[in-house]
Amino acid sequence: MLGHRGRVVWWRWRRNPLKRRSDTVETWIGVALVAMLLLAAPIVGRATAAVAERAALDQSRDLHRVTARLVEDAPATTVRFSGSAINNHVRATVWWTTADDSPRTDTALVKAGTKAGAPTAVWLDDAGRMRPAPPTAAQASSQGVALGTAAGAGVCMLALGIWWIARLGLEGHRRSQWERAWSDFDRHRGHRHA
Repeated sequence: MLGHRGRVVWWRWRRNPLKRRSDTVETWIGVALVAMLLLAAPIVGRATAAVAERAALDQSRDLHRVTARLVEDAPATTVRFSGSAINNHVRATVWWTTADDSPRTDTALVKAGTKAGAPTAVWLDDAGRMRPAPPTAAQASSQGVALGTAAGAGVCMLALGIWWIARLGLEGHRRSQWERAWSDFDRHRGHRHA
């Protein structure tokens, strides 16, 4: 049965005296890799997304929110490309009291232009050190999706790498078979060099 542009369709699955064992091996490697792409990539992607989302949400478990006050006015404008401005927020000095009523100060991200004495939320760990705010549920979900997509793509790249290496090995094997076959042909034909 001829297929598109005169090529024989499904030739690797038919009986054929010209079909080599390496053709069958290559076919089964292809079937295994397609199964890997269709099954393993989504499973690994979903599992990675779930673990990453859970890990991001677990960050907030060890943190507690404290209300701090600005020590001085925050700059009114953000400096672009400085690495200190994030979504119209700037770094400013804040103070708060710990559980034992001792005052503490540190720098935190606050909205640009906030006046001294204004309240702002900061996140502390169990040792009283300031930490970045934990991700929201939406941020944790998007982190999970990004990492899950990357893991699924990694499985696809692994499958393609395995296929490429297998093809190289099979092509080398076929090349050596051809060389042996030509050598046998020359020997049986009584080939003489001039």
